[in-house]
This record gives sequence, structure tokens and C-alpha cells, in this order.
Amino acid sequence: MSLLADYGIPTIPARPVATLDGALAAAADLGFPVALKTAALGVHHKSDVGGVRLGIAEASGLERAYRDVAGRLGADVVVAAMAPEGVEMALGIVRDPQFGPLVMVGAGGDLVELLNDRRFAFPPMDERSASELVNRLRLRPLLEGARGRPVADTQSLARAVARLSALAVDLGEHLDGLDINPLVVSARGCVAVDALVVSRSAAADP
Repeated sequence: MSLLADYGIPTIPARPVATLDGALAAAADLGFPVALKTAALGVHHKSDVGGVRLGIAEASGLERAYRDVAGRLGADVVVAAMAPEGVEMALGIVRDPQFGPLVMVGAGGDLVELLNDRRFAFPPMDERSASELVNRLRLRPLLEGARGRPVADTQSLARAVARLSALAVDLGEHLDGLDINPLVVSARGCVAVDALVVSRSAAADP
């Protein structure tokens, strides 16, 4: 998340902690409601192992959530502010064996596997070309306010895609992949909620 923030991609406020007292202090600083997520090494998909608790509204609920997650997965967790409601997107950098790093934008959250709606492009990209990439997605009507949804700030999404493409240019050769999922896009902008960065293995480097 710090890497994304360094490239100007908005990220959800979060605090890494390793004790219950630390979790309670982080929540008091961020303000309830909060989310709690495992930070155990080697856990790439936190929800698959029961390592995510959302919408925790008070200290007693946070204590129960921490004791459960820490008891199963270890003491290291992240306490984060809750993201606003919006359209869940996925952004990423993938390595193509022939062409090298590519930027990806697509449906995120629960929609990833349901829609399989993704588009790829070569970095670098400016905001205009990033907007054109977003416009090619089948879920575009959701961003435009379909079915009574608020109209999402698609310009902030395009800006995040363009900034991710700058990261791909700078660091793509050192990555096997980067996954931002979800990136929530609302009327107030966009924010990255979770991210996974996979550095390129030493065996793959010349």
C-alpha cells in the first residue's frame, strides 16, 4: 500500500499492528467502523482463509475479531478504515512472456470471476488512454450509474490506471505481478483497499 501511495494511487488509511492493544489503539485513531485483516506471511488471499473482518463497529467487536484471527493465523494484522460504497474494480500489472509488463484493469471484488471482464495495455499510459481502456469494459454502465447507482468518478479511476502504468515502467522488470483488488470507485473518487505485490524470483533474473 505504501508503494501505491508513493505513485499517487489513493489508498485506504491502515495501521499494521501485532497486539490487541495495538489494534484497539489503531481503531481509535482511524475511527470506527474498521476492518481487520490478517498480515500473516504467505497469505495472499486473506478472505479465503477467514482472515478478513469488515464493518467492526465497536471495541468489543474488534477484540473478538482480533482474538479469532490472531488465534488461527498469527498476531500480525492490519486495522483499516472502511472504504465507501462504490464499484469494486481490480487493477494490476502482469508479466507477459513475450511483451513484458502489461497494465490490467477490470471488474474487482466478487465480480472478478463472475464477469471475467478485463482489459490490458502497454505502459506507459496517460489519463486519456487509460479512460479509453476503462470505456471498453462491459461493466462501464455500473460506473455510469446503472440501476440507480451513484455515478462514479471515472476520471479518478483513469488517473489511478495511469499512475499504475508509471509504476509498471519503473519497476515492472522486478515484478512477477501486482494486484490491487478491490479498488473502490465512488462518486468521491477511488481508493485501493487491498494489494498484493509479487517480486520477481531470483531464478527468473538474468
